[in-house]
Amino acid sequence: MHKIYYNMNAYEVILMEIKDILEINKSKLINGKDGVIEHFTINTKDIKGKTMFIPLQGNTDGHNYILDGVKNGISGFLVMPGHDDIVKEALKINKDLIIVEVPDCLKALQDLALKTRKKIDVPVIALTGSFGKTSQREMIYNVLKTQFKVLSTSGNYNNHIGMPLTLVNYQNEDVILLELGSNHIGEIAFLRDICRPTITLVTNVGTAHIGNFKRIKNTLKEKTSIAKGSKYFFRNLDDNLLKLCKIKGPEVIDYSVNEDDISNIIHGKKNRYTITIAGKKHKVTINSDIDYLINYSICAFKIGLLLNMDIKNIIKGINEFRCAEGRMDKRMIGKNVLIDDCYNASFETMISGLNYFHDLSGKNKIVILGDILELGKASKRIHKEIAKYIIKNNLEFSEFHLVGPEMKVVYNMLNKKGYNVFYYKNVEEVNPDIMKNKSVYLKSSHGTGLYKLVPKKEN
Repeated sequence: MHKIYYNMNAYEVILMEIKDILEINKSKLINGKDGVIEHFTINTKDIKGKTMFIPLQGNTDGHNYILDGVKNGISGFLVMPGHDDIVKEALKINKDLIIVEVPDCLKALQDLALKTRKKIDVPVIALTGSFGKTSQREMIYNVLKTQFKVLSTSGNYNNHIGMPLTLVNYQNEDVILLELGSNHIGEIAFLRDICRPTITLVTNVGTAHIGNFKRIKNTLKEKTSIAKGSKYFFRNLDDNLLKLCKIKGPEVIDYSVNEDDISNIIHGKKNRYTITIAGKKHKVTINSDIDYLINYSICAFKIGLLLNMDIKNIIKGINEFRCAEGRMDKRMIGKNVLIDDCYNASFETMISGLNYFHDLSGKNKIVILGDILELGKASKRIHKEIAKYIIKNNLEFSEFHLVGPEMKVVYNMLNKKGYNVFYYKNVEEVNPDIMKNKSVYLKSSHGTGLYKLVPKKEN
């Protein structure tokens, strides 16, 4: 494998200046002087040094919060035409505000992100996939941060707003790690053209958002479009579609739990395996018993090698990885296990989670499943497949609690087969007491709202 050699501390500090903003088409300086902006935000409470507020329009109009931001201490803001009254009120509070008028604030944010990208020359890693993106990103981040300063996507900032906002806040980090989300054709290409990644990867290809993509081949095409223009593409050979996919352009680096360099895989409370690099064996430990994290860690390991990392640091980063909240987040409540996996869902991840929970030792285990959303016309068929899988594979639990209109078909099929199953139209009908003194697995799309049932963690 080739290695990328970067002098990670050789870069000048790059900060956005007002003159850079004024290069946006049809923008103009309404008030203030040229200077440096240290932080861009879409939240008026998020103040870090000289902060520029970008008011976006969505469910509410961000312009309505400009005065709140001024009172909180922002140094300036972008504004679209037609908000003269807000500008006047803002200047009464702080006459030194930097105010730039732009035709479209969202477009301005995206243009500034591209401008930032053009200024920097550090490795940019971008990843996408049908599911598992955040866990894979966190695994890679855990590895990289042992040796580098890393600018990484936080939370679910992986769309046409969050990704540019992450990039525009570059502060001289050594590596940039970005998660790109997509639920419509063309979204990955749009984000890719802004962040211009050096290294790309797709975690997997499945049925998530199939209601928008229509066919799985469209999903495959959308996800792998991330590779265009990059230098390296990491191909997951453990995914049945990706392993057959031909990627043109970048150098393709394959990874798999079944490759010759991986041996002595031990599944247990802590998954372990051995990886052979240049003839030398290295033992790797993951502080989790979730099988697919072995695949994620191998990917992270190889990215670390590509960036010429110290192998001890790579292994340390993998060992310190922990699942994020809402993503197979396992904890003990007394003597019982609770697994919070209801940040999002697809057919594949629901089946994977059910199998994992089924294989755990213990009695009095219940599952609470909610609708998988954004499946379109395929929704009824896919939810039927969940029931068929449960029945065919004899996945027995003390109780099944099914929530949401799409889960009604699962309820009918399981009830017909004599399973101990309960149905609720929505999460508000579910009494949290059903979880008392039981081991629980919760899984659904975020919009179903099962996260409301998850007890808060004790400090």
